[in-house]
Amino acid sequence: MDTARNQPSLPAQAGVWKKGAYISLFVFILSFVYAFVRYNIVRNVPYDQIPFFISNKVFALSSVIIIGLSFVLGPLAKFWPQTFVPKLYLRKSLGVFGFGTAAVHAVISSSIISPAYYPDFFDAAGKINLIGETTLLFGILAFSIFLIVAVSSIPAIEEKMGMERWKSVQRFGYLAYFLVLLHVGVMDFKDWSDPEAYKYLLIPISLIASLFIIFVFLVRIFAGTFKKSP
Repeated sequence: MDTARNQPSLPAQAGVWKKGAYISLFVFILSFVYAFVRYNIVRNVPYDQIPFFISNKVFALSSVIIIGLSFVLGPLAKFWPQTFVPKLYLRKSLGVFGFGTAAVHAVISSSIISPAYYPDFFDAAGKINLIGETTLLFGILAFSIFLIVAVSSIPAIEEKMGMERWKSVQRFGYLAYFLVLLHVGVMDFKDWSDPEAYKYLLIPISLIASLFIIFVFLVRIFAGTFKKSP
């Protein structure tokens, strides 16, 4: 969670978190509508799977987008400073809300992982196969790093760390974000080549998440060729 400290003209803290919450809620609602249409309407997934199975996909996609927004604001501020520099104060709230959404995804995933929900993760004997183990490994590593980054943003801890050490820890968030890309890619890459997965041009949620992560990294790389980020 690419946050900024000592930013001038920061709004009141309550307003900062309120705006971050509104943006996160908007992303969640859009993700839910898309997942509902793609899975429940188009692919006829039973409605009784909305509370966990479908919602888990929504939490996963929402966390990728919300965290990605917190990462991409800085690079975008290089290209369009008048538009995005005034928005940099949102990075911390978006990072925290994104992590919270990812945490819900992790809890739900751990409770429903089984051959019934994720048959591609298991072999005929019911044991987790290589795809399943690799997917879980990348997911656990990503969440663990995000947890460290989130804890470092607690004001008391942030203050004790000092600016340079704090920034160093925050940069590990990009490693975690890359691990999320691996987590999603290993999990669903086989489905991306299946024409049936694109029925009515509704592409897989995992592919949307992967493309968004790639977009964030590309913007970051392009911004890196210019002056230092705000």
